[in-house]
Order: sequence, then C-alpha cells, then structure tokens
Amino acid sequence: MGQWLLGAECLAACRFALSPLVETVAAVGVLAEIRPEPWRRGWLADHQPAFRAHLATAPQAAPWLTAREPADWPAALPLPAPDPDADPRLPDLPADLPPALADLLDWTWQHVVRPEWPARLRAFRTDLATRRERAARHGWPAALPHLGPQHRWLPDGSLRLTAPGLPPLQPAAPELLFVPTSARHGWLRPDESHARLTVVYPTSAAPVPGPRTPPASLGRLLGGARAALLAGLDRPRDTAQLAALTGLGPAAVHDHLGVLLDARLVAGTSTPGRYYRTALAEALLSAQPG
Repeated sequence: MGQWLLGAECLAACRFALSPLVETVAAVGVLAEIRPEPWRRGWLADHQPAFRAHLATAPQAAPWLTAREPADWPAALPLPAPDPDADPRLPDLPADLPPALADLLDWTWQHVVRPEWPARLRAFRTDLATRRERAARHGWPAALPHLGPQHRWLPDGSLRLTAPGLPPLQPAAPELLFVPTSARHGWLRPDESHARLTVVYPTSAAPVPGPRTPPASLGRLLGGARAALLAGLDRPRDTAQLAALTGLGPAAVHDHLGVLLDARLVAGTSTPGRYYRTALAEALLSAQPG
C-alpha cells in the first residue's frame, strides 16, 4: 500500500491543471458504470446507447473495462501527467495505449466530450477558482475536503494519500498537481520516478451544467426561493454553493432544503452535505411550460 505524506510546503507549491484526456477517461468510466449516480440519468440517456453500440465493435476494450471496478480502471491506464501550461482544449493520447483503448478514448472525445468541453471547462475553471480562494482563506483541508475514502487530512494540516499496489515509501515532497474531473472517483498517478504526483479529484460538476433560471410556474407552485434552489441543483451542490448561487443566506438555504427533502424533490449524495434533485424533481421541471 503506497502512501505519500504531503506537508504544508508541498501543498503551497502545488499546481492545478485542466485535462481533456483525464475528462475523456472519466466520461468512459461514467458511461461504462453499471450503477451510475442518479443525477446523470438525462446525460446517460443522450450518450449511453451510442457508447454501447461502439463498445460492441471493440471486443478487446469491453473485457478490459468490465474486468475492473469503476474506481480502479482509470489509474491502470498509462496516462502522462497533464501539463498545467498546455492548451486545455485538445487531448494528447499517449502512444503506448493498447489500440482498442486508444480508439475508445478517441471516439468518446469526438462524440461525447468534445461537444461539451467548453461547458465542462467553464465549470472546472470555476471549481479551481473556488478552491484556491478557500485554500487562501481557510486552508487546504477546507479547499479539498473530499479527495477519496483512502485519503486523510491530518490534524496538523498535512495530507496523507494512499494508493494500493504501489511501494510503501514514497518521496516526502513530490511535485503536486491537482486535476479536477466529473467522475465519481478520483485517482492518483505518479510519474516513473515518483517525483511528480497527479491527484485527480472528483468535483460536483455535472457533465454539462444546465439552466439555472426556474420557470415562473414553478416559482408560483413552490415559492421563488425553493424554485431557485431546485433549479440550482442541476448538479450536486452544498449549502454554501447554493447560498452563493441564489443569494439566500445559509440558514434560509438549510430551511428550504429541509422542505424539499421532505417532499422528495431533493436527496443527499454519498458525500455529506451535498444535495441533488431527484427524478421526481426532474419530471416536475420538465413538465413546466416554457
């Protein structure tokens, strides 16, 4: 079980990168997952049939995916570390990928991720700006609290990262690169010398952010504040994000969420403190005129 213990100096020198290749890998994982997260239903309905049809033409790629847990298979790919200074608009497929997997990633980029990449890029840039601001105000544990179940923030503010299958002793201060993704799980990717460590972390970004203006009819039914919260839950968000999005105070957000939870229009994610709108809420929104 490999571990890194990253102190304040290492965290202060960290960088962020935006990677079309990492997000394409994440999209394949979401499309291949058997039990996807419920807020992805609409996106999967748009893309999964074509993905499955293409996967049926790739007999070598399909077994490779199904033989691994969704949380594990991205880390098994020989992906290069993203370049923080590179143009984040084009994926750079590594030359040593098996041909079937390279073809699958290229197809997913061209048909799924590329048309959505501007929206994804905006969401990730917003995420990066928010995390940098939180780190400056409240420290890194507040900026990146949910890196994964095997990783721990220690009382002194240092970060212990754990990855199965790697040697137990790792460099104490690797060059640290954080990369956001919309996948459910993140992963770690050290370079060959283990002097540079890429930490791919999950965000609450949906595949493509939807409109946040609630229909007027929904406001008349639920009240303007609750309708705005429901529209703002086009992707999982916490109360602080919802307060910033709607202009409501955190206490008011908490009270309105309680009503929406009781009505089964909102549910909590597996990450404490984050919420998403349910299939019932999606049906209610879809039924509104205009």
